[in-house]
Amino acid sequence: MKAISKSQPKLMIAGVPVVQQKSKGNGVRLISSSSTDATHTIPQPFLKWAGGKRALLPELRARTPRYTGKYIEPFLGAGALFFDQDVSKLKIVSDFNNDLIDVYLAIKFDLDDLLQELDSHVNTSEHYYEVRAWDRQDDWSSRTRVQKAARFIYLNKTNYNGLYRVNAAGHMNVPYGGQVRPNWIQKDLLIAVSAFLNYKDSEGSETTKLHSGSYKTATKLASPGDWVYLDPPYADTFTNYQSGGFTAQDQEELRDEILRLTTEVGVPVLLSNSDVPLIHRLYQDKKHKEFFKLEKIPVTRYIGSRVSSRGAATEVMITNYKFLGVEV
Repeated sequence: MKAISKSQPKLMIAGVPVVQQKSKGNGVRLISSSSTDATHTIPQPFLKWAGGKRALLPELRARTPRYTGKYIEPFLGAGALFFDQDVSKLKIVSDFNNDLIDVYLAIKFDLDDLLQELDSHVNTSEHYYEVRAWDRQDDWSSRTRVQKAARFIYLNKTNYNGLYRVNAAGHMNVPYGGQVRPNWIQKDLLIAVSAFLNYKDSEGSETTKLHSGSYKTATKLASPGDWVYLDPPYADTFTNYQSGGFTAQDQEELRDEILRLTTEVGVPVLLSNSDVPLIHRLYQDKKHKEFFKLEKIPVTRYIGSRVSSRGAATEVMITNYKFLGVEV
């Protein structure tokens, strides 16, 4: 990456000048407002997230195809691979968790107010359960996006093992974690994330489009030259990110959508999922094996509601590259 020049235009975010610099991978670096030296804070996940991909980035980078169009990620989650993309490329990202997307929107548009709201929270059991109960109260719908986003981040950083879990009524139900010094403010990181989300190309167009809803809202926007990465709730694992979960039928419908992207649009797709019989059957049966390559990847899981769900495991990464003749 080129050295940061003092003469480059700067974007002011939360009172900090941010150099917007094109590079391979994420390309936003910060210049501290209290120093003339460059302080590098790289945009990266700011939430704990079950199934987060930060540790698997080397495997994902090794399977990143040469693409010239858009990056599309319909199950955004914590966004490890999203933040690893070239900041100057158009990225369409979404999630069916509306509350999660509202957090990203608050960071993008309301960062000053969000940081102030985050600073109002304290790390006590009493305060945690009071804030967790907000979504059960009559005034929940009148809470602002900033209040809800700050609550989301605060609960994520102070609850048990970083879980996001809701009950059938859609209410958060993860217990307090009791960490000694949880950091839910993360000002420098949130500034870097906001800069990444606000980045504009040479023509002044935003390079990140955020959506909430079904994954098909994003995949229907795919066209030749794009790359689609799919990281759905895993088969046979914890799926209570929203009431209703993600069923075996949902997994089959997702496979069919990937098949459409393969045969009708010709878009390279990378899918992450669990190493279970259902996924092997969906992608490696006689009817579909010619379209997909399945690879097993060793992983270490750190987040789970049960200790038995953490530790060494295997996942699968599935691609349609060979069928399409796509190079990595």
